[in-house]
Amino acid sequence: MSSVLERGNDALKVNRPDANRHLTTNVFALALLGWLAWTLMRYKAKAGAHNSEHGDNIDPQNGAQRTAVAVTPLYRERIFHYLWSLAAFIGFISYFTMAANLGNTPVRQYSHNGGNESQTRSIFYVRYIYWFLAWPLIVTANLLVSGVSWTTIFFAVFLQEIWVVSWLCGALVESSYKWGYFGFGLFAYFVLAYVMMVWGREHAARINTRKNYTMLAGILVLAWMAFPIAWGLSEGSNKLSVTREMIFYGILDLITVPIYGMLFLIYSKRFAPNLFRFTQVGRVSGVEYYGGLMH
Repeated sequence: MSSVLERGNDALKVNRPDANRHLTTNVFALALLGWLAWTLMRYKAKAGAHNSEHGDNIDPQNGAQRTAVAVTPLYRERIFHYLWSLAAFIGFISYFTMAANLGNTPVRQYSHNGGNESQTRSIFYVRYIYWFLAWPLIVTANLLVSGVSWTTIFFAVFLQEIWVVSWLCGALVESSYKWGYFGFGLFAYFVLAYVMMVWGREHAARINTRKNYTMLAGILVLAWMAFPIAWGLSEGSNKLSVTREMIFYGILDLITVPIYGMLFLIYSKRFAPNLFRFTQVGRVSGVEYYGGLMH
């Protein structure tokens, strides 16, 4: 194990930091996030081994198989697994990049700089690329459970993209104007939360998924509330060190993708594909099914 850790620490020697405030250790423990992300993706890959067109062949005494079956899809029921597998794989690549001290750029900090106006901080833009690509998949998975129309899903996805892009712009700004972008992103988050917790719950009641949807969406919206705190303490005010920032965000990303994704996939076993009006050519419009209710 020591040889593995020594090997991991070479990242800061090979990819040397170019900012005053940067990673001071490789934070090898974050590899756990990547491993869990890869494991989550593998659940989908195992679906072919555990499921067939005629049924499952599972040993009820095998705990590992029972765990796998809890999150693997039945035949032709793989929409949520596709979405979460992609999100997990993107996270795996992103955290590999950050653990290698890549995907960052130095940005001058105007506050908490110890009186050094030229002090720079490593801003990991690859983290925002991860959120930009993966979070829409999470939003889509949740809103599919609610039964809202595609237009509402697209609206929610773009709100989430505005949130992430605004915060990336704020992180790259060297003056106090960064807080303006933080406010734009926070506003987009609040509107997104409204869409998920109000419009989503209204539609979920019409397909009898309101209880499960409220729990799943509520956990996600609640977990997302910690991200503004992390941003404000790190890229915003420059109070947290880059290493502590990495740990803070790492824990939050661990919760919102691998752990929350596992919970979501377990609960998705309760939903039949025809509940969401899926067909071989796509998803049926919500107008006819929901009596004309469209958000």
